[in-house]
Amino acid sequence: MSRRAVLVAIAAMIVAPSLARAEIIDRIMAVVNGQPLTLSDVNAASMLQLLTPETNRPDRTSAVLDRLIERTLIIGEVDRYQPPEPAPEEIDRRYNVVVQRVNGESNLQKIFTDTGMTADQLRRWVRDDLRMETYFNQRFGTTDPSRGKMIVDWVSGLRRRADVTVLYVAPS
Repeated sequence: MSRRAVLVAIAAMIVAPSLARAEIIDRIMAVVNGQPLTLSDVNAASMLQLLTPETNRPDRTSAVLDRLIERTLIIGEVDRYQPPEPAPEEIDRRYNVVVQRVNGESNLQKIFTDTGMTADQLRRWVRDDLRMETYFNQRFGTTDPSRGKMIVDWVSGLRRRADVTVLYVAPS
């Protein structure tokens, strides 16, 4: 009987570590006004080249995450003011630009598989980009030479007033 108990204990010690290792499905990188931003979000934005991160930053993940945080804050404001919906044709055109940018539909599908993003989510992203452009044009005009600075200052103000928790720590 004691020999059997010893064998069971040894088997449990061998099997337990493999059972204890959990597979990480995704990782929360930041929370913006209660909305989580995940590593999959960062990867999708990066792989699809949906954002232009600061190029002078050594950690690309951190740079893309900062842009996602800003985008989330901007979309929150855009949703409050409800600019007109973009034309479906314009959404299709911009979607196709992304397809071309990633060298075709097969590469796009691979990115969807790798990141968990879907075609519908990408279309919503494109739609939101167009809504943001409309909002910026309404709020900041289209010809003011200081428009870029005004937008940067406005986004900085949004970030100061928002509840943003960044959980990602860049590697040293």
